[in-house]
Amino acid sequence: MKLKNIFCGLMATAALTGCSDSFLDTDNLTSKDSSNFPANISDAEEIITGIYRPVMGDSDAPQNNVLFVAELMSDERLGGGGRDDAQPQSVASYMKTSDNQYSGLWGRCYQGIYRCNYLLASDELIDWDGDEETRSRILGEGHFMRAYYYFDLLRLFENVPMPLSPEPVNLPQTPVDEAYGIVAADLLKAIELLPATRHAGLNGVGTDGHATRWAAEALLARVYLFYTGVYGKQSITLPEETGTLEKAAVVAHLEDCIKNSGHDLASKFGDLWAYSAAGDYWLNEKYGYNWLGDCDAWAGWEGKTAGYRDNPEPIFSIKHAYGAQYYGRNLTALFFSPRYQDADNPNSDGDGWGGVYPFGTGWGGGTITPDIWNTWPQNDPRRKASILNVDDPEEMLPDGRHMIYHDNGGHQVEDTHMFNKKYIAINVHSTTMESKDPQNGPGAVALYWYCYPEIMATDNDYMSCNFMDEVAIRFADVLLMHSELTETADGINRVRNRVGLDPVAYSETNLRNERRWELAFEGIRFFDIKRWGQLSLVDAHRSNIECWCDGALRTISVKMRPETNGWLPIPDDEIQKSEGVLKQNSGWGTSEGNFKSPY
Repeated sequence: MKLKNIFCGLMATAALTGCSDSFLDTDNLTSKDSSNFPANISDAEEIITGIYRPVMGDSDAPQNNVLFVAELMSDERLGGGGRDDAQPQSVASYMKTSDNQYSGLWGRCYQGIYRCNYLLASDELIDWDGDEETRSRILGEGHFMRAYYYFDLLRLFENVPMPLSPEPVNLPQTPVDEAYGIVAADLLKAIELLPATRHAGLNGVGTDGHATRWAAEALLARVYLFYTGVYGKQSITLPEETGTLEKAAVVAHLEDCIKNSGHDLASKFGDLWAYSAAGDYWLNEKYGYNWLGDCDAWAGWEGKTAGYRDNPEPIFSIKHAYGAQYYGRNLTALFFSPRYQDADNPNSDGDGWGGVYPFGTGWGGGTITPDIWNTWPQNDPRRKASILNVDDPEEMLPDGRHMIYHDNGGHQVEDTHMFNKKYIAINVHSTTMESKDPQNGPGAVALYWYCYPEIMATDNDYMSCNFMDEVAIRFADVLLMHSELTETADGINRVRNRVGLDPVAYSETNLRNERRWELAFEGIRFFDIKRWGQLSLVDAHRSNIECWCDGALRTISVKMRPETNGWLPIPDDEIQKSEGVLKQNSGWGTSEGNFKSPY
């Protein structure tokens, strides 16, 4: 049996139920299919490109993005957005707007898995032309990404089927012990196959969006910590009686990454984020971040951000782009940015310096809960480098005025006046370029830009401009995972030293605090409190919060539903297509958890 059009199999259902019979057992004259593709290294590289595509997300729905979902389910975020934005508010409430709310997230993971399975099953069909090094790298990337997608599914849905070939089979959900064994085995294989290439700067490992040996070692530790924490185990049983993955082996892999990868902490914490690499002069000067040039004459992202892309800290990054493909942009930055707060917006005073410059406008999702701001030590510079508190008198415009923040922008709800700075729209200032944004009026010279002049000169959509990387794994996390596994303070204090903080002794409390402050708003906190058995913090830190909701000051509480145990619902469409083979997770029956907006 051969698949006439392999893209039929790239849909989520193809991983489980396959393509229609009309696509089977026919001669192919015009398309790439399993009878002629992949044939060579070039074809294999094409599949690799396709494998990385689903991790970017593919729509404007926040529930299709792992980072967004994990952030909203944590104790440090509210749903936010506008009064009619039921999707983010339902995610934060551990509820659903439909029985298939998470079908996009489920589907894109299986789309990536199918592509990995297709590549790995094609090994013997590819003419590698004697290039064993390239073959090893490509197959290693396939194993890494299959583990990456499955781990996302397991830590969000828990009970998922795990096809390991591209053939359509209606599989039941894999028992979790077996499932984590499969993921660990994939990562160990990736470590074996991927080259031990040191971080090499621009377009080097860890910065170009491709998996590396070091990324596989780091992800293996993340998998081990989550599995052993959630399920109370000491090791992971590998498939086919091949042994177990013990803590000592995980530590050894982390030490290999720490000593041999060439990755390191960035010299300044703020240099990790887009507002440092491509932001405003005032912001960079005030906080000591590296200024990269005059925005009026800026030559472009690729030419002026070598320092950002040479950063030694990112180990695995999800790449984004701007342009016609809406799905290619960093939509989390759009979701998380303040709502209707740019200077050219009707809510602003229109003086060219208004709003929350140099931060840009977005949809107002994921507002920050006050607890983390109030409990974060004030002498820790990461606090203000991570949180935009528009009420903070030190958050000023370049001319010395306080930020001009407008309550009820776009009927914003759950507005705590605090937003994250790590994934947020960035503005630059221009006095020369003609605006293409219809809000400014035809032919207007804009003093204030949504993002970068060379983009806005050709694209009138402010939503196009967020194309910073999503840093999925970075070196600081490697150091903190090593401290946690070894119960030593070396990694903790190396991270603290970067921001000028005094060393501390190792303790569980110190380790957990350091992870909270260093990795805030990066999609990690929810999975940490889940594996530590602290989901009760979600309610504790999101209760009795005073915030603005559609123009009125209210006191709200956003609760989780404990009957879900912190797992998402299996999409009902998948259960129906499986003819009942797939079983729904606890707390998510057809009438359970239906969301009704309080606004």
